[in-house]
Amino acid sequence: MISASVFAALGCSTFSKDKETAELHLRIGSGHLSSGNYPQALSEFMAAEKLDPNNAGIQNGLGLAYYFRNRLDLAEEHFRKSLEIEPNRSETRNNLGRALIDEGKLQEAVTEINKVVADLTYIAPEKALTNLGVAQFKLGQFAIAKSTFGKALDYQKENCLAQSYFGRCFYELKDFKRSAETLDRAVGYCQRVLFDEPHYYSALSYYQLGQVSRAEARFEELIKLYPDGQYGEKAKSMLATIRR
Repeated sequence: MISASVFAALGCSTFSKDKETAELHLRIGSGHLSSGNYPQALSEFMAAEKLDPNNAGIQNGLGLAYYFRNRLDLAEEHFRKSLEIEPNRSETRNNLGRALIDEGKLQEAVTEINKVVADLTYIAPEKALTNLGVAQFKLGQFAIAKSTFGKALDYQKENCLAQSYFGRCFYELKDFKRSAETLDRAVGYCQRVLFDEPHYYSALSYYQLGQVSRAEARFEELIKLYPDGQYGEKAKSMLATIRR
């Protein structure tokens, strides 16, 4: 009985030490993740998982690291593991929703993110609403998405992605005046994070309104500010079309 008790105590001590070390790896990994050092973050989270595989935070961290390494399949797997351990973890469920959107599993994403939106204790509702709006937009539900993005902006007016998609909803609904106004606001917010999409759709909105000179100015500004942006070549093509 004495030997058994001693070994039990040693077992508990080792178990506690493993958890402490796993927590340290989790914190270091989170720091790397915040700094954009994704390979280092992944390494730390993997070390943490070996010591404490049933930790929902570690599984969520792994999901995020794999997400930013463009391994959406593994990101989804670890987000789901995190939720198996802690089903009410809305932060992880929102992350899962984002991964599902990028995987093209849009209806499933809507189902998951709606659960997050319904959680009144979730501290970042604007993030969930923005993700929900993106899924709805990609499903072609532009009027519904517009309403969702409007709710997100009630929480955080300077939300770049929400403002940009809000404007794009107006554009898809052919309300070009509102899309131009909204996207002009988004241009200012998104320039800080080097996101060129609102520039492009702002220019298209002005073009649709017949304000060709303003459209040209926007396209030129996009090319100057974002020489390697995803809409650079499209902007050049539109300028060539306008000036024929």
